Amino acid sequence: MAFIKEVAHQAVSLLPQVLMAPLLLIPFIVAEQIWPARGRPRFKDYGLNVLISTSTAFLVLPLGMTVAAGGAWLGESLPWSRLSVSFETLSAVPYAGGFLKIVAMIAVPLFIHDLWFYWAHRIEHAVPFLWEFHKLHHSDERLNCATFGRDHFLQALWIAVFPTFTLGLVFDLSLKEAGQAALYSNLFLIFLSMFYHSAIRVHVPWLDRILVTPQVHRIHHSTDPQHYNANFADALPLFDILFGTYRLPRKGEFPATGLGEADFEVRNLWTAQAVPVAAACRRLRKEQTRARTH
Repeated sequence: MAFIKEVAHQAVSLLPQVLMAPLLLIPFIVAEQIWPARGRPRFKDYGLNVLISTSTAFLVLPLGMTVAAGGAWLGESLPWSRLSVSFETLSAVPYAGGFLKIVAMIAVPLFIHDLWFYWAHRIEHAVPFLWEFHKLHHSDERLNCATFGRDHFLQALWIAVFPTFTLGLVFDLSLKEAGQAALYSNLFLIFLSMFYHSAIRVHVPWLDRILVTPQVHRIHHSTDPQHYNANFADALPLFDILFGTYRLPRKGEFPATGLGEADFEVRNLWTAQAVPVAAACRRLRKEQTRARTH
């Protein structure tokens, strides 16, 4: 009962962020309508993506809290001492201390998140069962800034499992600093994700190897087979470069996006959240049948 109350409390506290997200989309929507990469996104495309991202946020909440609670419980039970980390030491740096502290609170969680995300994302593309959930994100034929939240709730949980469960096993941050780091890094990542999912015709080659840009990520969503299995990182192309999956876009290269012939139409929340589960179950049954016959 206490857990249900806590979930309800967190859901209420999440409401301002959920309501604020569409407002953050406005400048990107305006830019997409003025300088579209290909066909202009339609307003119904934005609306459906916002509905999917909102439903995913609330569906993943109780599951994510369970995972986090499990990590915290296990961390207290382990025989080793966790690393005590504090960002406050950076505040002592003359003049730039406050700025450096905020940068570190963004950069450290972002680096750890992206290292996990890169491999989790590659696995989603390689494992058919997981792909059934992830292809909801790739099914958007009119890639736009709201596509950033077009994720199935089970896929969103899969992406969050490792950092949510394991960071508490290694690092011992105060509740205040952990909350601040999560807030700053998440806000930065949300804004960046809106930017690089946007259908803005912008070419910034000086940034392409530092942060994921609209051109870099559009390659990942491309229907062109030569672009498959490229540019998996969520924020830092560093990981694609290190592991050999980086594809630098050419000037003016803005390919079509979607699933091509394997496409399925996402008409509403039901098809977005329920159909991938059914497809994944069918895929699992086929794999089990194949395994039994061999």
